[in-house]
Amino acid sequence: MTECVLKAKELGVYTIVTDWHELNRSPAKRIADEYWNISIMDYDHLTELIKLKGVDGIFTGFTDAFLMAYQHLCELTGLPCYATKEQLEISIDKAKFKKLCINNGIGVVPEYDISSFSPQTISADSPVLLKPVDNSGSNGIFICNNPMDFERLKKESLSYSHKGEILIEKYMQCDDVSFEYKIQDGEITLSSICDRFVHNTDGVGSVTSILIYPSKYLKKYSEQLDAKVKNMFRSIGLQNGVLFMQAFADENGFYFYEMGYRLSGGRHYIFTEHQNNDSSLKQLITFALTGSMDNRRISEFANPNFKNICCQLSVLCHSDRIRRIIGKEEIQSIPEVIDSMYLYNEGDVIGKEGTSSQIFAKIHFVAHTYEELKAIQDAIFTKLKVENEKGENLIIRSNC
Repeated sequence: MTECVLKAKELGVYTIVTDWHELNRSPAKRIADEYWNISIMDYDHLTELIKLKGVDGIFTGFTDAFLMAYQHLCELTGLPCYATKEQLEISIDKAKFKKLCINNGIGVVPEYDISSFSPQTISADSPVLLKPVDNSGSNGIFICNNPMDFERLKKESLSYSHKGEILIEKYMQCDDVSFEYKIQDGEITLSSICDRFVHNTDGVGSVTSILIYPSKYLKKYSEQLDAKVKNMFRSIGLQNGVLFMQAFADENGFYFYEMGYRLSGGRHYIFTEHQNNDSSLKQLITFALTGSMDNRRISEFANPNFKNICCQLSVLCHSDRIRRIIGKEEIQSIPEVIDSMYLYNEGDVIGKEGTSSQIFAKIHFVAHTYEELKAIQDAIFTKLKVENEKGENLIIRSNC
């Protein structure tokens, strides 16, 4: 969210950040023009202050859990909101999203009826994935390949669900693809498509390690599914905003499993802005203030077929306390690196493995060939080190 605050300030916007965290735990507060120590769900207090201070717009970024509060506050104050409550519910609830896909003839990851599922069908050759219907960041997702572990993992996955509901899905072992769409006054445009490479931690879910743009599936998707997906989102009345979707892919087609009606943690806008002057971050800030995404027609310049090969490298680490970080300045001096974001500092403890909390940094760079891409990736892993108290490097090397 610090990036959102900085971008808003760059656009000349006076920024106020509110949450219940103390200042030392809220970096976005420290760089904002003003901050409030108020929960985003303290609607009465916030509505009063928003009107008193003459706030012109409300914005939230990367987290599903904040979306309903965002929508409700916009409703209470009469400020622009890009989505309705019903639309956000579909985007947050994985089961509702999959139902929407099925109703529109779009393939989804096969799942099992939880009421009749027999754990005895589980084996090392036929694992299943358990996940809460309403959480993100890979939290509460577990791979089960032993029937003896099923009840324990089911109970643990349920503990991550606010609704107390989980999905049991076929564990897919094929390519993974991510899509971003822009919606402007009802017009829906594909903005980016990338191949997603993941790191698997034994017994739990996977975490994105590398995104490569444009996807090798761009042509196939554009010809076979793009129009159908746009029709699907028109059917629920989307008018403005940005959304992302994730799907598995193989020679037989695409199998969708998740969407978000918000900015993606993959920060696709870093590359769409670099390649096409097309930033969903700028567009959402602009919408919050004006009720309009862009003074240009997005469909005329958004183009998922990027000029360069683009890579977002998520630097993953083992969970441990960080004693020393080496190489950040050297990474920034690599000419092809266009953006780097570090999520932890010296003294911090890397979060739980198998979740997005184990991502130490996200580094965006561009290349002309795959050989050049791999050379840049090698240089990053050579220069960057994250050491624990014993001097051991915590970085887990990822490859695509």
